[in-house]
Amino acid sequence: METITQAVVRHSWDRPGKVALTDEKTSLTWLEVKTWMDRAAGWLARLELERGSLVLGWLPNCLEWHLLRFACERAGLFWVPVPTSQGMRELTSILERTRPRVLVTKHMFRDHDYSFEAGQLCARLGLDPVRITLPDDGLLDLPGEAPDAALELRLEEPAHALPTSGTEGIPKLAVYTLAAACMRGHAQSRLLELSADDVILVLSPGTGPARAAWLAGPFAGSCVVALPKFGSEAALSLAEKVNATMVCGTPAQLAMLAAKLDNADLSHLRIWYTAGSVVPPTLVEELETRTSGIVISTYGGSDFGGWSSADLSSSREVRQNTVGRPRGDTEFQIINDQGTEVDRGEIGELVGRGPCAVSDFIGDEGRQAWRDGWFHTGDLARFDPEGNLVIVGRIKEVIIRGGDKVSPVEIEALLRTHSMVAQVAVIGVSDPVMGERICAFIVPCDNDAPPDLEDFRCFLEDKGLARYKCPERVVVLEAMPTVGDKIDRLTLAKLAG
Repeated sequence: METITQAVVRHSWDRPGKVALTDEKTSLTWLEVKTWMDRAAGWLARLELERGSLVLGWLPNCLEWHLLRFACERAGLFWVPVPTSQGMRELTSILERTRPRVLVTKHMFRDHDYSFEAGQLCARLGLDPVRITLPDDGLLDLPGEAPDAALELRLEEPAHALPTSGTEGIPKLAVYTLAAACMRGHAQSRLLELSADDVILVLSPGTGPARAAWLAGPFAGSCVVALPKFGSEAALSLAEKVNATMVCGTPAQLAMLAAKLDNADLSHLRIWYTAGSVVPPTLVEELETRTSGIVISTYGGSDFGGWSSADLSSSREVRQNTVGRPRGDTEFQIINDQGTEVDRGEIGELVGRGPCAVSDFIGDEGRQAWRDGWFHTGDLARFDPEGNLVIVGRIKEVIIRGGDKVSPVEIEALLRTHSMVAQVAVIGVSDPVMGERICAFIVPCDNDAPPDLEDFRCFLEDKGLARYKCPERVVVLEAMPTVGDKIDRLTLAKLAG
């Protein structure tokens, strides 16, 4: 099976002058990508790290995100990308478990000095990794001599770990072998009928819909376009400028783009590729009616790896109401509370397994979902008569906001430390754009007016909580509704309207 770095080398021979990676400022051809990969791999090899040593990148959506992933595979190292949306609290947990030998950060980005903050965390945790900081202008340069090809990762070796949010707010770190990553990439490339003529715009890095770009794109020789800072107008402008044929984004991001389509020329677009949460059928209808692209929605968490998807020949009804069929030799079953597989059409918990799945986790978080060789998703689902998977709901109370998983337990624990909060409960409320938004119910300690929403958000951010996890609505109650000794969350959902 061809690996990702082998695909890069193939394209550097077959189409050396074709653009492979680009953002708003810099473009690299396949030959330039191959040269950068070799030089950076040589630089990393000079560090004389043990094989499989961990390289962590706390990075935005940038060219170096992709280039470093190539260089790590080439140098026999293990790549852990952490998006800048993960805050200091999440990064602390990740650094404690990974203890990276190399740490790559941006300097200033969105009014944060990521290099300084990462340095503070390393000092606090007693870590002393080799530090790499991306330049404010221009592309990172790691000069070295191309190492021997024997240094490259082998298919059976771990290639990368993807961070997710656990049920208690602790990020899981799901480990994938190079074989699992490549199998997924090859399968996605075939499913989407990607070619060297495709231009793939990535709205945010890392997991979810972005995997179609950084796993599948290199095998087809497609050009990948990174958007460093997401905004609907900026995204549509860039899509028009590069003649994007595929846009990869969460349903929330695509909904934001749909509201701005009137002035955009997307005549080259053929696919809206999305993952992270269930896509509203009305959004599929709008995107497909107003553009030439069709919506392909996939299912499969980063802590699992198995996946399902519609394909290009699926009817609009299938693409609107299902997440298609199992892909990449993934097996899915739907089981009842006793662990027995239910009949076709019945609802139960979705479990899965397959060769694209994770091989391990860094730390204990995530392992509990694997039982008897099957991953328990915690999602309620059913198969339609044609074998397409329909996601019905969730057993868990995890909030999915714009494709990001947010734990109410984590937010509640932090809000309880506020001096003016006596009781708190956090739930997700339905939202047409984000899927769900975060609502906090507060019982104050006394009759005085509690802090307002912005005060609570500042309080949580000072505690290190990522901005996307902060409540977007606060409802003040005199007392919490209860059922027995538990908070009645159904009543809260009704109060939220």
